[in-house]
Amino acid sequence: MLIAVASPKGGVGKTTCAAHLAYGSAAAGYRAVAVDLDPQNSLRLHFGIPLSETGGLSRGELAAGDWRGRLLAGAGGVEVLPYGASDATARRGLHRSMESPGALSAALRGLAESEETVVVVDLPPGPSAALDAVSALADLRLTILLADSASLSLLPAVEKGYYPPWVPASSQHRLVLNQVDIRRRLNREVTEFVQAQYPDSLLAMVHRDEAVPEAAARQMSVAEHAESSRAARDMGILCRRSLALLLNRAETSHQSSLWGPAL
Repeated sequence: MLIAVASPKGGVGKTTCAAHLAYGSAAAGYRAVAVDLDPQNSLRLHFGIPLSETGGLSRGELAAGDWRGRLLAGAGGVEVLPYGASDATARRGLHRSMESPGALSAALRGLAESEETVVVVDLPPGPSAALDAVSALADLRLTILLADSASLSLLPAVEKGYYPPWVPASSQHRLVLNQVDIRRRLNREVTEFVQAQYPDSLLAMVHRDEAVPEAAARQMSVAEHAESSRAARDMGILCRRSLALLLNRAETSHQSSLWGPAL
């Protein structure tokens, strides 16, 4: 099962959401693999991967099975494939590889060896070769936005034209509003608008919470850092609903843990 985490703009907390989807999948009993296709190479920092680690996708080719040998053991039982330290030449080479038909699909299939594996792919912001390639493979596409006017202005583009036209009908798409703070008037109004206009597409809302940057600074999940925080609850809801969509089941109301049971 493959979840693509994307956004038409940067700075929306896309990578944080991707990391917590991987954390939650592992906690729910799945083999969880977090793949970073964003040249910022920051997904690894959520899983305790040392700053000195330079390995990753940009250090080699998109060969089938080759990715498995580059996986690193991350916190929370998540296997992590960083983008890797790279220069402009390496980034261009990886970009060209992603444009080759079938290259990315073969590599990702090598990671998802069984139905009990959830692969979470953190995509670069905006249009990219990675977005086009992964969108054609993803079982679930999550678009992360903020509750602000800039994100609101991008919703028409997300509906028509952001994802490539060859996305299969079986690939589900949902919106996630991040850093929701209803104490702020504009934030509240944007949230209410999205809730009213996109009731079937809005999967979850993650409220603004200082526990999130604190957890990131400690390179752990917000559930481990502050289990009773609102953000931990919201991230748990996001993960459970995402897994439920993948399995075509309604979200269970009975939870054995913050993240919920294996669905």
